[in-house]
Amino acid sequence: MTSKRKKADTELGTRILRNMARVIERERETRGLNKKEMAELIDVTYPFYFQIIDGTANPSLQTITRICINLNVPFQELVSGAAPL
Repeated sequence: MTSKRKKADTELGTRILRNMARVIERERETRGLNKKEMAELIDVTYPFYFQIIDGTANPSLQTITRICINLNVPFQELVSGAAPL
């Protein structure tokens, strides 16, 4: 029996996912949305939303792009976590 091993996370990948979660939660709070409403807004399932927020998701580039478009947040801001000046 073979076991599937999870690939080791990179420090950069972990940082990007953490930044995405921070920006998404900031935008959710700014807009006064609950978590289910935010999941609908960014066009992901409710369970996947929680995976993004807790850093266990591995969103595709298409999903990340869709999040940027639906939140009207630049890609760089989403992955860096930096608010615009």
